[in-house]
Amino acid sequence: MKNFVLLLLFVLPLFVAAQDNWQVPTAEQEKLSPYVFDNDMVKDGEVLYENFCISCHGTVTKNNPIVFVPSPGDPASEKFQSQPDGSIFYKISNGRGGMPSFAPTLEEEEIWSLIGYFRNFNREYVQPEFDYGDEVLSELAMVLSYDPNVDKLVVKVTSNGEPKSGIQVGAAVKGLFGKFILGNVGTNEKGLAWFDVDRNMPGDEEGNLTVQVRAQEGYSIKKAEEKMQLVNPTERTNLIAGRHLWSKAIKAPIWLIVVFNLVISCIWGIIIYIIIGLFRLKKVS
Repeated sequence: MKNFVLLLLFVLPLFVAAQDNWQVPTAEQEKLSPYVFDNDMVKDGEVLYENFCISCHGTVTKNNPIVFVPSPGDPASEKFQSQPDGSIFYKISNGRGGMPSFAPTLEEEEIWSLIGYFRNFNREYVQPEFDYGDEVLSELAMVLSYDPNVDKLVVKVTSNGEPKSGIQVGAAVKGLFGKFILGNVGTNEKGLAWFDVDRNMPGDEEGNLTVQVRAQEGYSIKKAEEKMQLVNPTERTNLIAGRHLWSKAIKAPIWLIVVFNLVISCIWGIIIYIIIGLFRLKKVS
């Protein structure tokens, strides 16, 4: 038994060190992001981090990852930030041990947006330039409008100032519990893409919805978010109007208020009676 314990004490540190030493192929370490880590990428990465990573790595900069061997680490830590972009991309994609592989779950662009979010906490970081070869990045621009005659959201995409066909455009309506996808279509020769909108969708009192649109050509990405009047005005029902058990005190039933106050009064009466009794007992003793 003593020899077993000594062997365990000798082997365990070696096992932990081996787990912590994650070797990444050199070619993968040199991999760079073809996407610019702009504000949109950082925001997307933040959302993905909160959905997939925070349960293990904890809140960034708080150094509160889950207790695990080896530690998942804080993405803002010096050790984490010292890794090349390619190494982080490789580890997120492939996973190992307690770290799952996210390649089947996340697109490459999404993994890069996570890395962009991590680098946002490193003031000394400068994103390396990606070699696009012969590909020229387009300067995409979008104009959103609504055609009431056909109940469609219209998105016009221009590239370097000219209408661009064949651009993939995705549109969604932002809601309290996620997004409602309107579709993903390509632009025509005039740079236009149409999306059906159900006029009966719930909006605000003026019929406004928050629309999120994304256009992509190669590595060029353009996103837009705009509040637009697309649906019929929605009348909000006050769920606590009238006197209900779940309502505010001012709306609660009279009998419930009376019973509540009687119960509270009885409780305070009992407490005061006990306190007086204790004082009397002390005086007698």
